[in-house]
Amino acid sequence: MATTRTPSPRSRTRRWKTVVGALAALGVAAVIAAGVLTAGSGGDGQAVPAGGSQAPVIAFEYFDGSAGTLADYRGEPLVVNFWASWCPSCVAEMSAAFRPVQQSLDDRVAFLGMNLQDERSRAVELVEETGVLFDLAEDPRGDLYTALGGLGMPFTVFIAADGSVVYTHNGPVTEQQLTELISEHLLS
Repeated sequence: MATTRTPSPRSRTRRWKTVVGALAALGVAAVIAAGVLTAGSGGDGQAVPAGGSQAPVIAFEYFDGSAGTLADYRGEPLVVNFWASWCPSCVAEMSAAFRPVQQSLDDRVAFLGMNLQDERSRAVELVEETGVLFDLAEDPRGDLYTALGGLGMPFTVFIAADGSVVYTHNGPVTEQQLTELISEHLLS
């Protein structure tokens, strides 16, 4: 005849602590995951203090094969948009926001589309599909993205004519939001 053993109060307490600890760990993990997802898609912006830091001098390659840095744009306001073909929000904002805003501003603001950690063929295919006409380059290891403080995708950086980073925006933007951000941070 099998006997069942009643757990001692001490072993019940140990099990309870284990369950509570596991739940607490899951709660912390959920909070961290929510923060990462929010940073990547919540559309939060971050103003950089007056006299913001100079844009980093990190070499990259334009889609035409020539080398460049952000210093190439010194003397004109610049919007740098980090995008990838694997990022649905990036794809949507390229034709819905960046293309029309860039065309409406004519040459008052320069635009640089910085492809992040993507297959070159997919990136080129997406550019052809969206019809964007601004400069395009790639950041295959994410060095420039990291140096500029990227937290999620898409990620947009606003750089004044003097080369200082004045604002960063994590997450997608609409045409209206992009127009307002450029007016506020680059053309005011």
